[in-house]
Amino acid sequence: MQDGAVVESGERPEGAEMPEQANEERVTTPYMTKYERARILGTRALQISMNAPVLVPLEGESDPLQIAQKELAAKKIPLVVRRFLPDGSYEDWLVSELLTE
Repeated sequence: MQDGAVVESGERPEGAEMPEQANEERVTTPYMTKYERARILGTRALQISMNAPVLVPLEGESDPLQIAQKELAAKKIPLVVRRFLPDGSYEDWLVSELLTE
């Protein structure tokens, strides 16, 4: 799953080997946590402030954070959330797959 940049959620367990690929079967919830939301919005707002292309039509917005929030509401943010599990494996979720409400 390499549709976008990977944003890691949580930390890798100590001494855990990095698996070659993500878990095939997902065990975590499809809801975006408030911490993932903050990291996604901050990362995307930084990209927008560095002149990354905006993926939603602008209606007078100039604040990168407001634009990032609008992109998140439209499920247009091209990032992947990587959730590490206690056994050292991880799951990749596209931001567009995660539920925000």
